[in-house]
Amino acid sequence: MPRRVLFIPVSGGRGGGELQRSLILARTLRAQGGDTDIRFLAHAQAPFPCEEFQRTPLPGSPTRSEPEVIAAIADFAPDLCVFDSTLRMSALRAARAAGSRTAYLSVRPNSRWRGLDPRKRTLLDAHWILAPERLGAAPPWPERLGRWLLRRTRFEYFNAVFEAPDTAAASRLLAEHGLAPGRYMLACPGGAGYTVDGLAPVPLLAEAGSALRTTLPVLVVDPGDHALPAGWIGLPRMPNRILMGLVEGARLNVVNGGGTLVQALTLGAPCLAIPMQEEQAQRIAAFAARDAVLTCAAERTAIATAWQDAADADLDGLRGRARALGLRNDASTIAQRIQAMLAR
Repeated sequence: MPRRVLFIPVSGGRGGGELQRSLILARTLRAQGGDTDIRFLAHAQAPFPCEEFQRTPLPGSPTRSEPEVIAAIADFAPDLCVFDSTLRMSALRAARAAGSRTAYLSVRPNSRWRGLDPRKRTLLDAHWILAPERLGAAPPWPERLGRWLLRRTRFEYFNAVFEAPDTAAASRLLAEHGLAPGRYMLACPGGAGYTVDGLAPVPLLAEAGSALRTTLPVLVVDPGDHALPAGWIGLPRMPNRILMGLVEGARLNVVNGGGTLVQALTLGAPCLAIPMQEEQAQRIAAFAARDAVLTCAAERTAIATAWQDAADADLDGLRGRARALGLRNDASTIAQRIQAMLAR
């Protein structure tokens, strides 16, 4: 009988990084072999590869769909629930009532504290913390205290989660636009659910970069309906492995401080990182302190100046310093942890 795994990531109507991370882990888990039945709980309107995995559609994010989450857990009776950035007590209790083990994956500081709640000490088996900006430093004391209070929970620290770059597929995509590796810049600013300097991320970069003096085209991932400057190329959403191939081959990646930044630095790819949400500033600052990333204020004039400076610069040293950070792709390791929890 296959072992049942239920992924429960935060997800909005446009998806989100948490859903993409869970999909990457699910693909990695499946590639490692073993008899597993993998399912998801996710927003009904989120883009989802139904040809790959089964999904129970929710009226909203799992955080806001507690009755539906509880019912889905009871119906599927998973052997393991993997929560990503959402950890309601009701869902944890439902998992325990169904006989499931529980693991929690956190990235942002506010989601990390949810997994350090002492009330969860008997309900949470593992807490996997993505904290690449620590760069080997000890956790802060509140986190150490939380770990002491949750001594039954296994805590582990990880860096990045992504699929190995599909350079062949990325090269084919570039060829469709008459481009080659190293001869483009890639803009991947992330979610559209917030504004920065009065603009959504893509329009912000479009305005800031509209006067760039460069012969290199700018590729923009998932621009939606936003207008792009002349010479820029909009690309649709794509599998993570192809995106990683584009990131690795770009002369410069213009990103926010989220998961794509960490993935790019793990690959040794040069980045101009813009803190588009409050919690991203600390992460970017940690990498900038090692001269491993270029950065600027999240303001259109500052972005325009920093982008032009980066376009004119020799970025080979930046690539080397990014690699020197020693960040790891931990997708396979986390998938192995899932396998181990299923075997118990």
